[in-house]
Amino acid sequence: MVIAKSPDSATHSSNYRYLDVDKINKSLDKITGDGAAYAEVRLVAYTDYSATIRDGKLERAIPGQEIGATIRILADGAWGVHSTTDITSLEQQMSPTLKLAQAVAARRSPKDRAISLADVPIIEDSLHWKPKKDVRNTELSERLEHMNLFNDSASGHDNIVSVTCGWHDEHIHTEFLSSEGMNRTWSFQRSLINGMVTARDGSEVVSYRTRFGGEGGLELIESCDINELGVNAKVSALRLLKAQRAPSGKMPLIADRDLTGVYIHEALGHPCEADLVAAGDSCLDGKLGQKIGSDIVTVIDDPTIRGGYGAHPIDDEGLDTTEKCLIKNGILTEYLNHRETAAHFDIKPNAGARAQDGLHHPLVRMSNTLIHGGTHADLDELVEDLDYGVYACGSRGGQVDTGRGSFQFAAQEAWLIENGEITTPLKDVSVSGLTLQILKNVDGLTRESKLAAPGFCGKGQTVPVGDGGPIMRISEALVG
Repeated sequence: MVIAKSPDSATHSSNYRYLDVDKINKSLDKITGDGAAYAEVRLVAYTDYSATIRDGKLERAIPGQEIGATIRILADGAWGVHSTTDITSLEQQMSPTLKLAQAVAARRSPKDRAISLADVPIIEDSLHWKPKKDVRNTELSERLEHMNLFNDSASGHDNIVSVTCGWHDEHIHTEFLSSEGMNRTWSFQRSLINGMVTARDGSEVVSYRTRFGGEGGLELIESCDINELGVNAKVSALRLLKAQRAPSGKMPLIADRDLTGVYIHEALGHPCEADLVAAGDSCLDGKLGQKIGSDIVTVIDDPTIRGGYGAHPIDDEGLDTTEKCLIKNGILTEYLNHRETAAHFDIKPNAGARAQDGLHHPLVRMSNTLIHGGTHADLDELVEDLDYGVYACGSRGGQVDTGRGSFQFAAQEAWLIENGEITTPLKDVSVSGLTLQILKNVDGLTRESKLAAPGFCGKGQTVPVGDGGPIMRISEALVG
C-alpha cells in the first residue's frame, strides 16, 4: 500500500501528499538493486471544472477529480513504463516494469543507441504557485455569471445565430520521487473562458472564436473585460460576413500577436524540440550556432512567465523550469530538451519535459513561446511603408512539416493593406511558406511583446501552451 490518502479526502492544504514517501523510496531502492539504472514515480492529481452554455442555456457543468501515476524504469539502456489510476498497485508494478525495460533492451536494434540520462541537481522540496483566489472555491453560479456576460455581449444582432461560451479551470498537484533521491511536490492552477460566435446572412455562415486565460485562479478571469471580449467577437463575426475573399500570391504580410505566436510555436518551436531533432524529423538538425533568421529575431520559450497558459514551476522530470533562448539575433542557440535528449546531444538539460497528465510519460514540449519586441512603435508604423499587402489576425489552425520546415496556417480574419493604410476586410486567408525563409524575411517588429490568447498543443499528448510576441512584418510570404 503506497497511497497516503484517497482522492476523495483531498484538501486544499499545500502539504497534502497522496504517496507514502517512505514506501515508494523503499520500492525504488529495491528496483535499482534488482538491476534498474534509474527509476521514478510521478503522480498527478487534477481537480477541475468544465461548463458550457449555448445561447444562454446551460448545456453541461462537470466538476471532476482524477488521479494517475506513471512508473518509469531505465534498464540496459531502455525504458519500461507503466501508468495506472490504481495508486495502491505501484509497489507491485515495479518489478514487471523493470522486466519490460529489460525486454525492450533485448530487442533493441544494433543501430539504435542505448538511452542514458544527463545529470541533474537532486532536490527535495515543495513549491506551490498559490493563486490570489483559489478557483476551487468558485460556485457554479459565479462561473455562470461570467459566461452569461459573454453571451449577452456577443448576442443582440439579427445576424448572430448562435453564441457558445465555455469555461475550464483546474488545480494540478504533482508528486515526483526518483531513485536518485529527487523528492518534489508542486501545484498551480489554470483558468480559461472561451467563446464562439456564429453569424449568418443568407447562405453565408461564419464563426469567430476567442479565448482568455492562463496560469492563475479566479482572479485571472476577473481581470478580463468579458463584455469587451464578447463585443469584439460579435463585431468580428459580423465583419467576416461582409469580408472579401483574400488575394493570392507572394506579398508582404503583417501578423498580429496571435498569428505571430502560432507561427513561432508551430513552425519554429516544434523543430526546436530535441526529440524531433534526434529522430531526424527537424529542419533545424545540425544548425545549432548557425544563422537561421533575421538579425531582429530573438525567440524564447519560458515556462516561468506567470499568467501564461503554458506556465509551470517544475517540469515532469523534477527540474526547475527556466527560460530558454531558442534564437538570439537570428542565430539558433538552443534546443528544447529533457534528460534523455540532453544526454544524446551532450548538452545541458533545460527542463523541457512535459506530460499531459499522470498517465502519460513526459515528452519534450514547449510552454510559453514568443518573439522579443523590435523597434517599431505600433501597427501603423509597420503598415505605412507598404504599398500592398495583408494584415492577418488570429489562427484557425494549420499544418506543419517539421522535417521539411514547411507550414500552412489559416487566419481568423484579415485586411488588405493599400498605400500604407489598412482597408478592406478579408476572409479565408491562408499563409504558407518555409520556416527558415520566413525567419529571414522578418523585417519589422513592434516594441511591445506579450503573450496572446491561450492555446493547446498536440504531439500525441495535449498540453496547454502560451505563445505570442509583437506584431510582426514579413517582407514576403505566400498568401492565398
